[in-house]
Amino acid sequence: MSHRSPLPLLWAGLGLAVFLPLLWGVAHHAAFIAAIDSPIIAAVTAVRPSWLTDVLLAITTLGEPVAVTVLGVVLAGILAYYRRRRYAVFAALAIVGMSGFNTVVKHLIRRLRPFVQDPTITPLTRIGGYSFPSGHASGSLLLWGTVILLSLALITNAPVRRWFVGISVAMIALTGYSRIYVQVHYPTDVFAGYGLALFGLMLLWWLMLPWLTATTPTGWVTRRQPH
Repeated sequence: MSHRSPLPLLWAGLGLAVFLPLLWGVAHHAAFIAAIDSPIIAAVTAVRPSWLTDVLLAITTLGEPVAVTVLGVVLAGILAYYRRRRYAVFAALAIVGMSGFNTVVKHLIRRLRPFVQDPTITPLTRIGGYSFPSGHASGSLLLWGTVILLSLALITNAPVRRWFVGISVAMIALTGYSRIYVQVHYPTDVFAGYGLALFGLMLLWWLMLPWLTATTPTGWVTRRQPH
């Protein structure tokens, strides 16, 4: 087995360190959960101009599970087309497979959404199901986090690599922000979604990295290789 850097495990540990206290806090109705949620909600919803609402509604739509799945399949298809089939398998497992953990936790915790717990809240979009952890936050980190990892591993052109990483970071942050902005999630839902997804994504990356790099040269191939 080739040498593996411990850095992905450190990131996975950070994700778990974020997720587990929030999981315990929400499950036990701890006071620190409200202490986190209340000031952030107040700050995010204090000013909601129409142009920002339009932008964030579009971004939050891109975080829908169906949209994330479709984008994940497209990404895997592109990787397979360029003969990065092992990375295609990783992308499919990370984006589609890891999303299942979020669903399991939702049905174990069954936290009601903000507008259900407080009928005075008028959300800017409607959604069913439970609130904790945020599936949109989790899905966005799995999708765009995978793009970041693939960019760092396969793209040798530094400006292009930075562009992909920058866009991905922005999409992760804005998707989480949008869920609080439209008032269908608490901030702790979003943070927990990020933490759970970061844990799963980086653990999977660490486990699969020797297989991914065993026969795959470094650098992105911009056209198909001859048979």
